[in-house]
Amino acid sequence: MVEKLQPLTILVTDRKGVIGAGFSAYDLSRRQEGQEAVFGFPWQTIDNPFTFAADGNRYDSLIVDLSNDPSTSGDVMRLVKSRGMAQVMFRDALLRCYEFSCAFTGITFVEALEACHIVPWAMCKPEDRLDVRNGILLNSLHHSLFDKDWITIDLDHRIHFSDPEMTAEPYTDFDKQISVALHGQKMRLPKNLELAPGADFIQRHHSDRGWDFP
Repeated sequence: MVEKLQPLTILVTDRKGVIGAGFSAYDLSRRQEGQEAVFGFPWQTIDNPFTFAADGNRYDSLIVDLSNDPSTSGDVMRLVKSRGMAQVMFRDALLRCYEFSCAFTGITFVEALEACHIVPWAMCKPEDRLDVRNGILLNSLHHSLFDKDWITIDLDHRIHFSDPEMTAEPYTDFDKQISVALHGQKMRLPKNLELAPGADFIQRHHSDRGWDFP
């Protein structure tokens, strides 16, 4: 779905021909339409996201490489033809770096954890797209707040909220808990500090997004 392809999962059913309860790409009343769209799609024009395996590379080995040695990110990116696959790999590498825990809150619900790029995918060099130093593992709420410039980190890896004086709007107690209360707090870092958010990426983020630090 990341690359807006037709949902192959509409073809997956149980022994009774029933599609799984988690399927959400199509209204099930339009099942036939969805299946026809899958069969009619020109799949031959799409790069195989698993071409990296043709040279004997294993997915889990590439994740270990990314999460142990960020300098391999350019080589791995050249192996991966699919943006969707690359983004899945980036998340899996960050999950490993941050031990499956949100860097801002400590949340460990894996389903709620996302890979947040510091310098966005579209704005960074190909070799930086899978560099874990250009990422933070965040829950989906703080990922959105980061992308919308409500919150960021400084070069000391402290969290900064854009409105610590709460002048922008009325804040509920929950609002304060997830924003103002984090202001000035140190984010959780990987045990291997060489995998922590890189200064170059943070400075680029500040410059591009208009964050001004003394």
